[in-house]
Amino acid sequence: MKKEDLRILFLGTTSFAVEHLRFLVEEAYHVVGIVTTPDKPAGRGHKLKGSPVKEFAIDLGIPIFQPEKLRDELFLESIRALNPTLGIVIAFRMLPKQVWQLPTMGTVNVHGSLLPRWRGAAPINHALMAGDTKTGVSLFSLTECLDEGDVIGMRSIALSETACFGETHDLLAHEGVFLLKEVLEATVSKGSLPKGTQQLVEGEPLYAHKLTKENTRVLWNKSATAIHNLVRGLSPIPTAWTTLIERNASTPPSVYKIFETEVVKDYNFSTFKKTPRPGTILPAPKGHLYIATGEGALSILSLQAPGKKRLPISAFLNGSPISEGAYFE
Repeated sequence: MKKEDLRILFLGTTSFAVEHLRFLVEEAYHVVGIVTTPDKPAGRGHKLKGSPVKEFAIDLGIPIFQPEKLRDELFLESIRALNPTLGIVIAFRMLPKQVWQLPTMGTVNVHGSLLPRWRGAAPINHALMAGDTKTGVSLFSLTECLDEGDVIGMRSIALSETACFGETHDLLAHEGVFLLKEVLEATVSKGSLPKGTQQLVEGEPLYAHKLTKENTRVLWNKSATAIHNLVRGLSPIPTAWTTLIERNASTPPSVYKIFETEVVKDYNFSTFKKTPRPGTILPAPKGHLYIATGEGALSILSLQAPGKKRLPISAFLNGSPISEGAYFE
C-alpha cells in the first residue's frame, strides 16, 4: 500500500487535535476531508468563531464539514462520496456507528490517557486531579462503547507533583503525534491496521467526566494535597475557583481563580486554640498567602481577582490586600 492510497477522514476540534492534523499535512498524508464542530459565538462581541481545527485547516484546500447533527443524511452522503479509507478522530464528540464504520478500515482515536484509565471527556485534567504519577496516550479502534475499542498502541509519560494541565496537554500532543506516526507507517507497510487488545493497565476503568462549574470549585475541607492536585489539573484552563467571603461586606462574595499552589510542609497549627476552619487565611511570611484546609495548609502562588489579571501572590497582595477576617469558601 502507498501512503497516498490511505484516504484519511479527520475529525477533531481542539488544539490537541490540531497538532495531529498538522503532522498529517506536513507528512503529506492524503486527508480527503475534515469534520469539526459548527462555529460558536465567542468574545465580548459574541462573533461566530471556528474551532481551532477549522482555524488551522481553512486555507489547506481540504473540504471542511461542520454538521449540527452527525446522523444528518446530507452530511453522511458528503463524506461517503470522499471514499475514505481510514477515519482519525481526536478530541471530538461521540461518533454514531454510521460515521465511524464508513471508512473501509474503520476509525481510530488518539485519546489522552492510558486506557482504560480515564475514559471520557477530560482525561488529562482528571489524571492530574487524581494525583496520578504517570499518564499517556492511547490509539484505539472505535466501537459503539465509550473509549472501549481495541488498543493498538500506547505511549506514557511521568507526571511530577507540580505538572499542570497546560504543559501535560502539550507533552501528550507530542506523544500522540509520535504514536499516530508509528501506527500509520505500520498500516501503509501492511496494507491494514495493526491489531490491538483492550487490557487493563492497572486497576479498574475510570471515567473522566466533563468539567463543570461544580467539579472545578475548590472544596477547602479536602486535604491540601487534593486541592493542589485540583488546581494544577485545571491550570491554566479552565482554572480552579473559589469565593472570598469578607466580613461585613455589602456585596456578594467575589469569585477568585487559582492558578498555582504548593502544599505547606509541616505548618504549625499548635499555636491555635482550636483548629482553623477550612478556608481560613493563616498567618504567613510577608508576600505569602496560606490557607487552612481539611488536612494541612496550602500556599497560593498565583491568583486572579474578578476583572483583574493573573498575578504572582506577592504582587497580588501588594495591590489587593485581603481584609482581616476574610476567608475562602
